[in-house]
Amino acid sequence: MNRKQTNSYLKMGVIILLSAVAGGILGFGFSFIGSRSGADIGMAADFALAWMQRMLLPILGGLTVLTVLAGEISLGRLKKIGAEVLRSEDEECDYWEYEEERAGAFGLNMNILSQVLSIIVLSVGYSFRYIDSSDGARNNLLYASIVFISCWIYDAFWQIRYIKRIQNTHPEKQGDPSSLKFQKQWLNSCDEAEKEVIFQSSYKTYQMMNKGIPAFLLITMLMHLFCNTGLLAIIVVAAMWLLITVTYTHSCVVLKGKKAGKLRR
Repeated sequence: MNRKQTNSYLKMGVIILLSAVAGGILGFGFSFIGSRSGADIGMAADFALAWMQRMLLPILGGLTVLTVLAGEISLGRLKKIGAEVLRSEDEECDYWEYEEERAGAFGLNMNILSQVLSIIVLSVGYSFRYIDSSDGARNNLLYASIVFISCWIYDAFWQIRYIKRIQNTHPEKQGDPSSLKFQKQWLNSCDEAEKEVIFQSSYKTYQMMNKGIPAFLLITMLMHLFCNTGLLAIIVVAAMWLLITVTYTHSCVVLKGKKAGKLRR
């Protein structure tokens, strides 16, 4: 036991040392690049930003069209698969339910990707500096915002249509997608095998976030150091890390408390 503990401390020490060396090399590399070509990088970033601001409306318009195409294709695919699920039995049904899961995952991923990209694109012109620059800039942002809102409305209604499509194939699935309690309602209507898949996927997501968020936090710190991106991004990522950890540990304590309460009875 002591040897294992010593090895763990030694491994952690080596990891810290290697991280420090890697951080030093990375910092030196960024400093060297910044001193040699910092002005060129800044000019390129300003040019890219100005181009995206001019193209704000076409980019959001194209993104909206692609969103609608992906959404309708995935729903059409789900409809066909749903008919096969209702007709098939046993192993064949398992296969079509797998295909249903794949088609739904594709549609949902595209839906969320649409929302994320539209926010990023709109944020390019979403500043008082750009808005106050000219009347053309204000009009450009106004029209782009209308397209942005339209895209988000479609995404919101697509999610409802997606849930309704699944419920048409699986009437036992309960839950109003417009309700704040939808996740709980849906989970309660799942059988034990489906719940197991949800729980395992949720834990895998938690593990991934516990690895990804520290990396994002490091990136935001480096970007602030070399590009002066501001403290807000660092604070937001750090708050997300804290929120996820506290939520997980609080849930563990509550579940353990319920179990202990049942044992005492």
